[in-house]
Parts: sequence; C-alpha cells; structure tokens
Amino acid sequence: MDKKLFKSILFIIAYSVLLVAVLINIEWIINTIGWFLAMLSPIFIGFATAFILNRPYTFFLNLYSKPIKRKNAKPSKKQTKPRTEKAELRIKNLKKALSLLTVYILFLAMIALLLWLVIPEITNSISQISSNIEDYIKNLNKLLADFEEWLPFEFSLTEPILTPEETPDGTTPETKISISQFLTQKLTELTTVLPNIVSGILPDLFHITKSVASSVMNILLGLIMSVYMLASKESLLRQCRNFFDAFAPKKIAKKTYEIIAISSDVFSNFVNGRLYDALIIGMLSFVGMSIFNFQYALLISVVVAVTNVIPVFGPFIGAIPSIVLLLLVDPMQAVWFTVFIIVLQQIDGNLIGPKVVGDSIGLPAWWVMVSILIGGGILGVFGMLAGVPTFAVIYKLIKQTISERLAKKGLASAEESVNNG
Repeated sequence: MDKKLFKSILFIIAYSVLLVAVLINIEWIINTIGWFLAMLSPIFIGFATAFILNRPYTFFLNLYSKPIKRKNAKPSKKQTKPRTEKAELRIKNLKKALSLLTVYILFLAMIALLLWLVIPEITNSISQISSNIEDYIKNLNKLLADFEEWLPFEFSLTEPILTPEETPDGTTPETKISISQFLTQKLTELTTVLPNIVSGILPDLFHITKSVASSVMNILLGLIMSVYMLASKESLLRQCRNFFDAFAPKKIAKKTYEIIAISSDVFSNFVNGRLYDALIIGMLSFVGMSIFNFQYALLISVVVAVTNVIPVFGPFIGAIPSIVLLLLVDPMQAVWFTVFIIVLQQIDGNLIGPKVVGDSIGLPAWWVMVSILIGGGILGVFGMLAGVPTFAVIYKLIKQTISERLAKKGLASAEESVNNG
C-alpha cells in the first residue's frame, strides 16, 4: 500500500474515532468548558476593565510626564551628573503609580456615586410601581376600553366558559370578551401567581446568595488583576510577542500583529465612544424628564443610557418598556415621553454621536445593522454589542486585502475611481 494513502486512511480513522468520542461525551465536554471559563472569569473581567481604562491611564501617564520632564529637563547646580538608569526607573514607576492611582480612584468613585444615587431611587421606583399596580391596571383597562370605543369595528376574543366534561354533548361553548376584559383576567391571574413564584424562590435563596457572593468575588479579583495588567502591559505584550515570534512563521506573525492592531483600535474606539455617548444621553434624559416632570425619571434614564450602548436598535429597546410604564401611569405622559425620546435620539444621532463616537469603526450603516442582527441572533445582547466591532475588523481586513490585490493587478478600486473621477 502506498505510504501516503496509508497515512490518509490512518488520519481519517483517528479523526472518526475522535469525533465519535466527542459526540458521546459532548455534555461532559460542554460542562467542562463552562467550568473552565467560569474559573477564568476574573481574568476576563480584569482584561475587559484594563482595556476600558487603558486610554484614561495613557492620558494621565502623558499628563504626569510633562511636569516631571520640565523639572528634570535642565540639571540644577547641585545636580552635576546626569540621572542614572536607576533614577530613570524610579521616575517611570512613579508616573505609572500616580496614573494608576488616579484612574482607579476616579473609576471607583464614579461607580460608588452611581450606586449611591441610582440604587435607592430605583428601589423606591420599583416599590412604588408594585404598590400602585392595581391603579395602573385600572388605568390600562380604562385606556383599552376607550380605545375599543374609538375603533370603528368590534374587536373581541373568544374564551371557553365550560370544559368538555361539563357539557352534555362534549363541546366547549365559547363567549366573546373584549380585549380589556381578557387583559384584566390575565393580570389578575398574574397577581395571584406572583406570591407562589416568590415562595418558590425562597428555598433557593442560599444558592442565589452563594452565586451573588461568587460574582462579587470574581469582580473584585478582576479589578485587582486589571491593575496588574495595566501596570505591566508593556512587559506582558513583549512576552507574548517573543513567544509568538519564537514559534510562529514570520508571515503569520506579521499578519497576526496587524490584525491585533486593527482589532485593538476598532474595539477601543467603539467601546469608549459608546460608553461616553450612553453617559451623555442618560444625563440629558434625566435632566429633560425632570424638567417636564415625568414619573420615574431616574429609573427610565438608566434604562435609556444602558440600552443606548447598543447601536441603532438600543434606543428602541430602552424606549419601549419605558413608554409602557408611563402608559400605565398616565397615557399623556407616555405620548409626550415618546416625542421627547424621539427628539433626544435625533440630537444624539446628528449632533452628539458624530462628535463623541464619530466614524470610530469605519463600518457602513448597512453592515452595522447586519452585524447587530447576526450578533444578536448568535449571542443575544452581548452579540449585539460585540458584533459591530467584530464585523468592522473583518470589513477592514477584507477591504485592505482587496486593495492590495487590485494594486498588484494595477487596478484601482471603485471607491478610488469615484474619488478621482
């Protein structure tokens, strides 16, 4: 038998055995991967925190470098000898320590301020909603009844009134009920079921508390790891680069560094831009809602700010539940809030967004929507966030490859032809 053919057959047999073994133990493999990723969650949290704080850290590092450079630009009369490497290292470490201290004090102070301001208000809003739920149901019923009277045709649902066992002929007679009656019945059923749901959760309180404590511990460990990552990012990058250079072919290493540079730039611009934009929109929403005396201003503003991180669809995701909540309180408030949020999003899309975010990812609007839909379909809300910068990196790499291939053939891209034409 040919040696090459024998190797191919052996490879196919080994691959088939491995595939069968994976399929048989797929549940165990998935659980093991999940356990492994959960164990590494502090590293992921630390990397994400360090990635977000990298730009502020670099800003303060450059800021603190200026006065130190000016102070040591000209040697004084007492300082006749130039600074030694040891002194340079001490100054460098001092700048890094001051920058880290400043960034994390501001970061933790911002989180503490947000929690101190937001959590009591949100708790108060939720308790107020739960205590006024009966009034909200009455308002909703009145609104639906008025809506049904306004309709030029009859809009009703059918509801069985007897079970087949209770009827002589085995049929189920039905009666027509209005949509307001139907919703009232379902909401009443929900209010009776809620205590049972709460009592069912109570036995799992220990596991819930344990999970919360574990999450808090992972967040704290992640914050500590992020400090080390930022403080030693140059050495970590150098070690990774040396490792990759030692084991990867030169062309692959060069292309990998290029992809990493593009990805870092795109993700950094996207994350920072969206966070700043969401913060500004949340503050404007709270100020505007407070001026117009809308109910639950802080709660709704937090929802609007958080969902505004998601491009295109985020404002709608945050506005819909907010409108429904205000609709229960006062229909006219819901109408005016709808107008307010549309105006706010127009200001964001045409004024704030271009200034704060700009064309930070270089992805056309059509591909932004496609990336959000695909990312959301695969990974939900996280996919909607990560899909846009991921597609932007792929788009830039494909565009760069096409330009290089066209240049080799002596052809210009259609975009360049239009610009030059």
